[in-house]
Amino acid sequence: MEQRQYIGNGEMDSPLSYALNRGDQGIHQLVERAIRHGDAMLAFQPIVVAKRPDTVAFYEGLIRILDADGNILPAGQFMHVAETREIGRIIDCLALEMGLQALYEEPALRLSVNMSARSIGYPRWTEVLNKGLAMDKTIGERLILEITESSAMIMPELVTVFMANTHRRGVCFALDDFGAGYTAFRHLKDFY
Repeated sequence: MEQRQYIGNGEMDSPLSYALNRGDQGIHQLVERAIRHGDAMLAFQPIVVAKRPDTVAFYEGLIRILDADGNILPAGQFMHVAETREIGRIIDCLALEMGLQALYEEPALRLSVNMSARSIGYPRWTEVLNKGLAMDKTIGERLILEITESSAMIMPELVTVFMANTHRRGVCFALDDFGAGYTAFRHLKDFY
């Protein structure tokens, strides 16, 4: 039987690996197209108070992109492809920009926006944050930046310095997907 080489990571891969890689390339192209055309939005998920489920504590702004047909794709369908690439930083910029604009337009809104720790040193993301916080003096105290646990553990020292500096501007922080990655409770204290 003939052995075929599938292009994946440069090695001989299985047909399944090849198909998954091709799928990831398609998702990457879909995300790039959506960003070029401004086909992104935030979905606002209410986060309620546990003892009073009829009371909204704040909203989580979840990034969504639209495909060419207008179908909405949640982050779970594309972030695994984008997170470690520059496109992930651009997605973080878009989410933050839309979140800050929503906070500016709705003075009673308290909103969390997801981000990767990889975006902390990304100049455009920092510019978006600084510009947004300057729009209104109350925006910082109504913004929650939700950093993914897996990315925070890649560069914990940078994250803790960033959190301390940004907290002085009123911004709160949350650790997204806590317990799904490497962090143990003994490491959590280092972030505050």
